[in-house]
Amino acid sequence: MQLDLKKTFELLKNEFPDKFKAISSFDTIPESEIKAFLEKNFTEKELITVNAQILGLEFIDLENISIPKELYDIFSINIMKRYTLIPFAQENNTISIAIADPQNYTAVQAIKFIFQEKKLSFELFVAIESDIKKALKKAENLKNAVTENLEEFHQKNKAEQILPDTTGITTKNLESAPIIKIVSVIIKNAVEGGASDIHIEGTDESVRVRFRVDGVLHTSLILPKEAYSPIVARIKILSNLKIDEQRKPQDGRFSILDKDKKVDFRVSTFPTQYGEKVVLRILDTSGGVRSLEQLGFIGPRVDLIQEAIKKPFGMILLTGPTGSGKSTTVYTLLSQINTDDINIVTLEDPIEYYLSGVNQSQVKPEINYTFASGLRSILRQDPDVIMVGEIRDGETAGLAVQSALTGHIVFSTLHTNDAPGALPRLIDMGVEPFLLSASLQIVIAQRLVRKLCQYCKKEVPLEGKEKEYIQEAIASLSNDCIQEIYTGGYDSIYTPVGCPKCSNGFKGRMSIFEVVVMTPELQAIVEKKFNEKEVFEYLRANNYITLKQDGIFKVLQGYLSLPELLTTIEV
Repeated sequence: MQLDLKKTFELLKNEFPDKFKAISSFDTIPESEIKAFLEKNFTEKELITVNAQILGLEFIDLENISIPKELYDIFSINIMKRYTLIPFAQENNTISIAIADPQNYTAVQAIKFIFQEKKLSFELFVAIESDIKKALKKAENLKNAVTENLEEFHQKNKAEQILPDTTGITTKNLESAPIIKIVSVIIKNAVEGGASDIHIEGTDESVRVRFRVDGVLHTSLILPKEAYSPIVARIKILSNLKIDEQRKPQDGRFSILDKDKKVDFRVSTFPTQYGEKVVLRILDTSGGVRSLEQLGFIGPRVDLIQEAIKKPFGMILLTGPTGSGKSTTVYTLLSQINTDDINIVTLEDPIEYYLSGVNQSQVKPEINYTFASGLRSILRQDPDVIMVGEIRDGETAGLAVQSALTGHIVFSTLHTNDAPGALPRLIDMGVEPFLLSASLQIVIAQRLVRKLCQYCKKEVPLEGKEKEYIQEAIASLSNDCIQEIYTGGYDSIYTPVGCPKCSNGFKGRMSIFEVVVMTPELQAIVEKKFNEKEVFEYLRANNYITLKQDGIFKVLQGYLSLPELLTTIEV
């Protein structure tokens, strides 16, 4: 992009007069020296931002943008490379395009022509040339890997006169090398990109491949419709599923070695109007089970959890919605007490991680092997610790309570919005209050929130409504309680920026959590006559830290951003 030296000089001089003390006027110094001065005193980003402003355009920092992969198909790779441009966002029918040189008349005319054909509108933004080329390199690598194999697949189909068919897939196209490679490319990109899930789903015209990264789902690839059935069938072969069964859901799993580390995939198929949707849950077991601290359980309340799992009997419940990390936390707690002298037996649906030394069993409702029936059988296996994947009904709840009362540690999960909500939920299921108070040790509620990237997060002032919100959120806690968790100030928090090591300023996720311990005082409240208001008043009077408050402390400590927290919790 050609800099307008004079206008750039004047705008920057008005904004940063201290840097221009040695230069009185633009006309007194040769343009070559002016250019050298500007490049020495200002970054490329600052200079391009000013020149975008001169042209009436906006600068876009592509390092902070996660580009949806489906936008790569708007232009050919050759067009994008020739004119150094890339589409990066879409809102309704308007596509946002980053371009290195918006004054390139040929490039702008080419964009106008293409968009007239597609009946779309566009908006131009200015970006750093090297950032566009970096994004194009990533797009080209992915498109080339898939395109080459799709072409080979089309040629084989034509030569062998094999048409993909959802009712009769042949072994020729099923085992064809291109399809194997396409599936491998999808899996490889998902694993390397830190995805937790892969979604492969048909539409009326194409196949959409989406990755879930740090809890956010985004489109990664758009493939032609004819590749759909062979890709699904290939994944079914890997997972030992029935290829000819397309009318009902199936579940399976398989493993791969990626750079000498084992990665497990849990596979689920689901019939839809366009064919079978496939979801692969990626379970990277190479690092083993993570610690409570790695999961986000930090602070003095962790001691309450550690005390509960060391007791000889009692029920330990994890609550939260689907996808809140309950199972991962249960595995972490089980790994802490997994020793040779303890018999741990689990009932799961499905088994997500295999724990060495733990007897894990998967329920199968279709043959009447449920949590309830399995729990009865477990009690004849001389267990010390029992893990029931989920309490879904009154029968399972009653058996879990009885097991906890008869000398076993029982871990399980429950779907409630918060930890106190587990008490009325179990009573509604038919558990007597006096049995509940005697058997329950602790309830842990949790949510997963995207973590700020610790390499590029930016400190910003905390003021105005945000500061008021934070102060009001923790106002119910005593000073002693706050000091145990957080001893810093309230003048600044952190915000995402974005760098090569993260995705839009976020890297990974961590738990926010709350804990309810069944104390003698709480036992008395539950046994007397259960009253939710009385329970809440007791907890509030005893410095009960809610999910929101735990999240607020993690915002102040620099782990989370405030807007991200507010999208996760009820404000």
